[in-house]
Amino acid sequence: MSGTLTEMASLLFSSNRSISGGDLTIIPDLTIRERHRDTLGITSHPVETGAAISDHAFKMPPEFSLEFGWSNSSVNALVSTFSGASAGDLLTGNFGEEYCRQVYETLITLQESRQLCQVVTGKRLYKNVLLESIETSTEAGTAYSMFVTVNCRSLQIVSTSETTVSNIQLSNQANPASTAPVVNMGTKNLKEVPIQKSVGSMLFGGLFGH
Repeated sequence: MSGTLTEMASLLFSSNRSISGGDLTIIPDLTIRERHRDTLGITSHPVETGAAISDHAFKMPPEFSLEFGWSNSSVNALVSTFSGASAGDLLTGNFGEEYCRQVYETLITLQESRQLCQVVTGKRLYKNVLLESIETSTEAGTAYSMFVTVNCRSLQIVSTSETTVSNIQLSNQANPASTAPVVNMGTKNLKEVPIQKSVGSMLFGGLFGH
């Protein structure tokens, strides 16, 4: 229950969207658009009357895209690079020039590492997310800013277990010859089988003295 309350609080009281994975967290300066897609996989085969529909339809992993923006002159850019500013930067006001590039490199790092991420959007909190694609372009008017479209997909993480069936008694099986487990019967040796002579060969053998 506490986990659910935490998720609700992050959506209600956090004004910042974020993409986080491991020790990396990316917060956009501007949210342009968020698109969410939830799909149900439905069979194309005929379904028998009265059959459980849940056996013929399944929930696909959620997909969503984020259009975020960053600027080298934003407050986040100034704060993130102020500690490393030089005396020349103080005189020229050249702060945050590497901010957009660093954000872009962080996004690429998260994607290449296949790190499962947690993404907070305006609609919901996504877990176990992979960054499927990252798109951006640079033009003359956006040389000192960056607009990125990140297409994301959540993974369905499940637990599996292994079951041993070798202890099932043969008397409880309808067709033991087909369903019984493989049993080690030990080493088998070939046995020589005597050749059986036919009646014709015995007759011809008697005529020719064989």
